[in-house]
Amino acid sequence: MAAGGSGEIRAELARARGSGKVHGAYLFEGPPGAGKTATALWFAQLLLCKGAPRDALEPCGRCHDCRLFATGAHPDLHPVEADGAWIKVDAVRDLRAALGLVANERGRRVGVIRGAERLRAEAANALLKTLEEPPPDTVLLLVTSAAEALPRTLRSRAVRVRFPPTSERAIAAALEAEGMPAADAALASQLGGASPTAARAWAEESLESARDMYAFLEQSDSASVSDVLDFAEGFRRPGDEGRDLARNFLDVQSAFARARAEAAAEAGDTRGLERWLRAFESASNARFELERRNLNPQLLVESLLLELRT
Repeated sequence: MAAGGSGEIRAELARARGSGKVHGAYLFEGPPGAGKTATALWFAQLLLCKGAPRDALEPCGRCHDCRLFATGAHPDLHPVEADGAWIKVDAVRDLRAALGLVANERGRRVGVIRGAERLRAEAANALLKTLEEPPPDTVLLLVTSAAEALPRTLRSRAVRVRFPPTSERAIAAALEAEGMPAADAALASQLGGASPTAARAWAEESLESARDMYAFLEQSDSASVSDVLDFAEGFRRPGDEGRDLARNFLDVQSAFARARAEAAAEAGDTRGLERWLRAFESASNARFELERRNLNPQLLVESLLLELRT
């Protein structure tokens, strides 16, 4: 199914229900906060709803099925989520058994698997058997932010419903409308993910430190070696704390360098463009090395900032 906004996707799914051409499995994929889970649950309710006419674009919200769905107690809705870090094979076996039963409400049975990328290998294999030979009147809805982490055999047996990222401009506008200052909204839209929801969550955790990093980069041309060393000292933190802070800095430098490179390109500043493209590439390489090796976050940040001065 082609990518589109949630409204377009819902309309297409509703038309599939109306025409009687609902597939046995769908893969809802896209970045965090793009509306995948909400749409999957909406479609599950629409499939279970018996009060809405065939050509309806929404569940009726009033019938017995909709009232059960609203309480989370519909007997023909079977949600599956991770138990700890993974979705285990026992959960998939339980789902298969439930889908093999006669529907309690004399309609469809719907399974919803959130975080499908967390399926363990044996759980994915067990689910594959259901996708290959689905019981009648059953629909499986898999929701994931990392579709490529799923086995190809699973992906190939589901209709892929792609939720695109929201543009940075739209994310920033949404955050500004909620009262976030324009500069903070711009930073959150660049670094916080592919939706207003993701950017908002990022801002709550990382905006303050990212704001300070961006401000330091803005005056990096005039910063002395002593200034750089003092700033990098702040990344000397124990364990993962320092690495997480360094990851945030790498994201900030990438966004900063990209913005400066775009401005240099518009101004016809060839030297400036080359400089900021190098800075962007340095941040990308540093991110790879940070994940691959046990680098010292303080020394990593020092190196990048000193490189900017050359």
